[in-house]
Amino acid sequence: MDFDAVFSALPKKEAKFDPCFAFSIHKCGSTMMNRMIGEVCEQQDIPSVSVPDVMFSEGIPAAQWMNAPELLPVFEKRMLYYGFRFLPPVLCTTGFPLTERRFVLLVRDPRDALVSEYFSYGTKSGSHALPKKNAEAFIAARESKKERPIDDYVLGASRQLKNKLLAYRDSLNFDLGLLRRYEDIFFDKETFLGEIFDHFGIEVPAGVIAQVAQKHDIRPEKEDETRHIRKGTPGDHAEKLAPETIAQLNDIFREVGAFYGYAL
Repeated sequence: MDFDAVFSALPKKEAKFDPCFAFSIHKCGSTMMNRMIGEVCEQQDIPSVSVPDVMFSEGIPAAQWMNAPELLPVFEKRMLYYGFRFLPPVLCTTGFPLTERRFVLLVRDPRDALVSEYFSYGTKSGSHALPKKNAEAFIAARESKKERPIDDYVLGASRQLKNKLLAYRDSLNFDLGLLRRYEDIFFDKETFLGEIFDHFGIEVPAGVIAQVAQKHDIRPEKEDETRHIRKGTPGDHAEKLAPETIAQLNDIFREVGAFYGYAL
């Protein structure tokens, strides 16, 4: 496949720091983190790129690029890579030094993440954004899904989320990682944003960190199912899901959840 758009989106200069990665998962605070990182990098002229966002803007589904070996040269440059909502298998290619790379990983209580996913993807009127190119394909894929009650949806989507968490756990070198949980940074985005750049060894003025964090510290006064930030408050699954559904999710995520600090 032709990935010229990705290569053309790369910064013309490289950084002094080694390649580093900011990872997350859909509905785990990924958009908030990625937007904050992107704004800081733009303001401070820090070489960076969100390959997933470039792909999305070009209307290229993840299935068409996440295994593409021709993208490996993109990820070998000295810059900050962000925008990831899953670990692309191409980064696990033999010979690619993923375990030598510093990274940040933002996760969330999987039960809350699944509830949030339902309101973005589980209904035909989902709140997820559409690309400017090839939007018809994304709309068709969304409308082809049969709407299900929220409890059925989260149980059906649980395997995919678990696999994403397992992929990060099994493929990254956590001695080089900064692991943060959505529940811990919801009320303190400034500290979180500063920690990201400190972990990567990138100097950013404290005022820039504070300004960008404050801009993205959005806390809706009431729930709005039509907005990307529908509610945000941790613990939403307890209100939205039946007790028996929560019990099943606890069983599904208990082992991998413990690795990320969740006692389910």
